[in-house]
Amino acid sequence: MAIENIITNLLSYLTWDNIISQTIRFKYIILFYLVIGIILYTYRKKIETQLKVIFLIRMKWGIKWMDKYSKKHRAWVVLLGYIGSGVGFIGLIVISYVLVKNLFLLMINPATNPGVSLVLPGINVPGLGILPFWHWLIAIFLIATVHEFSHGIVARAHNIEIKNTGIVFFGPIIGAFVEPNEKKMAKEKDIVQYSILAAGAFSNILLALVALLLLSFVTGPLQQTMVEPTGFTFDAFFGEDNAFENQNITPGTLITGIDDKQTLKFEEFQRKLQCKDPNETINVLTNQDNIMITLGQNPDNPDLPFLGISQIHNEIQIKEQYNHGIYKPIYFVLDTLNKFFRWLFLLSLGIGLFNLLPLPIVDGGRMTQTFLKTWKGEKQGNKYYNKIGMFFLLVLILSLTAPYVMKIFNMLF
Repeated sequence: MAIENIITNLLSYLTWDNIISQTIRFKYIILFYLVIGIILYTYRKKIETQLKVIFLIRMKWGIKWMDKYSKKHRAWVVLLGYIGSGVGFIGLIVISYVLVKNLFLLMINPATNPGVSLVLPGINVPGLGILPFWHWLIAIFLIATVHEFSHGIVARAHNIEIKNTGIVFFGPIIGAFVEPNEKKMAKEKDIVQYSILAAGAFSNILLALVALLLLSFVTGPLQQTMVEPTGFTFDAFFGEDNAFENQNITPGTLITGIDDKQTLKFEEFQRKLQCKDPNETINVLTNQDNIMITLGQNPDNPDLPFLGISQIHNEIQIKEQYNHGIYKPIYFVLDTLNKFFRWLFLLSLGIGLFNLLPLPIVDGGRMTQTFLKTWKGEKQGNKYYNKIGMFFLLVLILSLTAPYVMKIFNMLF
């Protein structure tokens, strides 16, 4: 009977209408990967395959540029490389702890945010919405270029040869690589190796900070002068004691006030809510009607009230004087830049931290291996490194797949 239910649910989803709508929705992504497929086929004789799923295209692009700037700013590059190695080890410890902790919480409570996911175009990221294809493509290009060129520049500052640069394809993930002379690099002091290995992740963290600063002090404030708040919305319910869901206040409803007082930002609404008690009745103002709700209990602190909503957004509209003429394209540019900087911050920080995980395929794994070989000797160090790498690879796979497996299981059964 269960198999029949699974087949029925799958067939009900795999209709022509669903297939066509999903194709239209992801048209740019499909087109992009078709182009990637054509490139792989065209350069098939120059492609090196590793582990049957990783494809490398080697080239010499950018090596002269690395030579030029590493010589011109050698002292600064070396100093930043040493700072980056310290930041890299701190990041390695922090991201490893967070990944293990989130998986533990996910196993205890399946409703917990997994803390790690593939951020690809078309995917809805809580709090930010759907990642646009062009934002993703430009951001990934910037992140990969900054990451790999940082490896190369730091290596050249220590007079280590760069043999090749190139593009790597790993399933849907596209990246770049810089290939230093590994034999010469292995003969350098540990601190030099750490600085080269951590340079990519460190530069991604710096790029994320630059994006955040531009968003916080340049484009964000400029846009704020051109808009006014209209209320806040939410995208999903959260928790069991769900005050909004009990009164059929659906996701997307515009909330404009509490107890007959206008609060056009969620922060203002929350400040007034903090003065309330669980089980107290409040009047919620919406763009449709005023609704009386009874507050629930916060699952983390029963003394605090609980609405039971998540993925909350403050909504805005353009002021009348900026909604026409030359101001309209200016606002469009600012709005586009703000959205792009948010994604650039998230992607650059996420990719930078991911590269610090003690995994065999990323920089954090190489840093861990170098440290363990120095501490325990080459044989024992490699033994510990392989165990640590496999453990974190398993944790990563479980963190990525568990939410989807549980979602499919719940949908089918």
